[in-house]
Amino acid sequence: MHDRILGKAYELIQRYGLRGLTMDDVASELGISKKTIYKIFESKNQLISELVDTIVEMEKQTFCDAIAEHVTWLEKFEAMLTMYTPEDIPFRLVDELYRFYPQEKDKIEKLAEFRQAILYPLIEEGQKEGKIRADLNPVIIVAMIHNLFMTPADSKMLESEDITIKQLLEQMRKLFFYGILKNGEDN
Repeated sequence: MHDRILGKAYELIQRYGLRGLTMDDVASELGISKKTIYKIFESKNQLISELVDTIVEMEKQTFCDAIAEHVTWLEKFEAMLTMYTPEDIPFRLVDELYRFYPQEKDKIEKLAEFRQAILYPLIEEGQKEGKIRADLNPVIIVAMIHNLFMTPADSKMLESEDITIKQLLEQMRKLFFYGILKNGEDN
C-alpha cells in the first residue's frame, strides 16, 4: 500500500503540482480512506519527503545502470549528461519543491554531489584518452557542467513554454558538445 500511495501521489503531483496535491485526492483515486493514508504517512510533508527519497534513489540507480551499460568513454559521458529524471518532470515542479519544501533541496544537492563524484574521474579518463583537451582543469569542467545542468535558466520562461527538465537538459547537452555553430570551429 505504501508504494501504491507514493505512485498515485507522484501521478497527481504531475497533474496538480505539489501544493495542489491533497490527501483526499490520493485516497479518492486509490479508493481508500484518508485514514488509511495517515496510518502510513503522518502528513503530506512526510509523503512528499518519502517521494523525493524514492525519486532520488531511482535516479541514482538509473544513472549507474545507464553508465554501466555503455562501453566507450563517449557513450558514458553522453549518458551522464543526458540523465536527469526518471520521467519528464516539468521545471515548475522542481521550482515548487524548492520554494515550498526547502528541506528537500538538500536531497537534490546530494544527488548532484553523487553525479560529480562519477563525473570527475570520467573527465580525467577523457583527458588521458585524448578525448578532452588536456589544458583544461577537470575541476573547472565539472563545476561548469554542474552549474550548467543544475541551475537552469529563467524558470518563468521555462514555465511559460512548458519546457521539461529533460528537454532543457537535452538542448544544453547539445550546446555543451557542439556549440551553436553549424560546423563547429570551422566557421
